[in-house]
Amino acid sequence: MKIVELECSCGTVKGRLKVVPGSFFHVHCLCRDCQKFAGYLQNKDKILDEHGGSELFQTYPAYMEITEGQEQIRGVQLTHKGIYRWYCDCCKLPLANTLRSAKVPFVGVSVKLMKFASEQQKIDILGPVTLKAFGKYAIGDMPKDAHMRFPRTFLPKILAFMAKGFLGAKSRPSPFFIGDAPVAKVHTFFDKAE
Repeated sequence: MKIVELECSCGTVKGRLKVVPGSFFHVHCLCRDCQKFAGYLQNKDKILDEHGGSELFQTYPAYMEITEGQEQIRGVQLTHKGIYRWYCDCCKLPLANTLRSAKVPFVGVSVKLMKFASEQQKIDILGPVTLKAFGKYAIGDMPKDAHMRFPRTFLPKILAFMAKGFLGAKSRPSPFFIGDAPVAKVHTFFDKAE
């Protein structure tokens, strides 16, 4: 196990993340909602890569801790049944994604929040990106190693990950829920068509 320090762009929100072998996925998401989230924060240049992708580290909530700046945590929901997207109000940097229930052992942490001395150190600790999904929404050319959608072949890994999280009670403690309640009001930002 390794510990990664977390810090937002302005240094107000800080925390730490446990990187436990066999308990995470290092992914690259090119979906429309991740791009919409960056637009909502008015921070696309700092959040998205040249293809419109977001780099995420999916693990268990019990492995993430916010130690400073909890009062800056905000949440938004982009669709009626969509996930909760958490961010720092101080500098509009994404924190993480969770499902709407505190009981689900899943958190997708923004790699932009993580402090590394170098790109090589990041790869040494997190490993390479193991999945690039929703490439059909890429800006410009789709990366050659991206899947058009979410590949079904990855589903058994996700189900095993979730089962392990439920069995190990890894949904708590969570930096985003107190009991079953979100730590901050989750605002809704729905398109008129929804």
